[in-house]
Amino acid sequence: RLLALTLLVGCSGGPAPLVVGSKPFPESELIGELVAQLAEADGARVDRKFYLGGQVCFEALKKGDVDVYGEYTGTGLVNILGEPPATDPEAVFARVKTEFASRWGLEWLPRLGFNNTYAMLVRPQDAAARGLKALSGLPKTNGLRCGFDLEFADRPDGYKGLAAALGGPFCAEVRQMAPDLMYDALARGDVDLISGYSTDGRIAALRLQVLADDKRFFPPYDAAPLAGPKAFAKAPKLRARLEALAGRLTDAKMTRLNAAVVAEKRQAKDVAREFLAAEGLLK
Repeated sequence: RLLALTLLVGCSGGPAPLVVGSKPFPESELIGELVAQLAEADGARVDRKFYLGGQVCFEALKKGDVDVYGEYTGTGLVNILGEPPATDPEAVFARVKTEFASRWGLEWLPRLGFNNTYAMLVRPQDAAARGLKALSGLPKTNGLRCGFDLEFADRPDGYKGLAAALGGPFCAEVRQMAPDLMYDALARGDVDLISGYSTDGRIAALRLQVLADDKRFFPPYDAAPLAGPKAFAKAPKLRARLEALAGRLTDAKMTRLNAAVVAEKRQAKDVAREFLAAEGLLK
C-alpha cells in the first residue's frame, strides 16, 4: 500500500515545468516573461527563476537548472567564449550559435530584433559645453568622473578596451556602481559619464544623451532566447512561438517596454502580456 501511494504521488505532478530564467535587470525579466507567457499559452507549466546573476544564468542553463533565458550575442562571444569583440552582427550570431551547440548542446533561437549594446551617456548640457558628440571626442575632455557597472570597468569590450582604442584613459576618476544607480547619479551630476545600455528606458526618461559610436568599438548585443536540451520537450510548441516572436522587438519597442517598467513602475508581466497581445501573438 505504501509503495502504491508513493507511485501515485510521484506520478501526479505531470510533466516537469519549463524553468525560465532572467538576469538581474528589467529588460531580462521582460524577455523572461515573454518566453514564459508564450509557453503557458500552449499549456506548458512554467517555473520563473528571475533576477539571477548574469553568469549564474548561463551556469544554471548548462547544469539543467534553467531551461531558457534571454542572452546577448556580444556577451556570448566575449564573456562566455572568451573571444575578442567583433562588429559584424551576422558573424557574431553565427559564431555563438555554432560554438554553444558544439561545446554545451545549447541552442540560440532566432534573435528578437533589438541590439542592447553599451552606450556611453552624458548630460546634454555637458555635451554642449564640451563639444562632445561621439566616442572619439572623449580623449579631448579633462577630468571626467566616470561611473561604470562592475563588469564594464574590466571587460575587454568595456573601459579598458575603449581606452586603448581611443589612445589612453579618459577618466580622471572611475566609480564602480550598480546599474540601477548609474543613471540617477549622472542625472544628478554626481558623475559626468556612465556606461549605459542603448535600449534602457531611463535614457529618454532622464533626458540623457548617447555618444555616437563613431569608432564602431562596441560589439553587437543582439538579444535572443538561449535554450537548453530539455526546453522543447517540456514545452513542445514553444519553438514555433519563439520563431513567430523573432524580429518583432525593435530597439524602439524594447526601449518603450523598458520605460514602462522602470519609469512608469509597471509590472513586467503586464507589460509583456500587452505587447504579445498587440503583436497578435497571444489572444
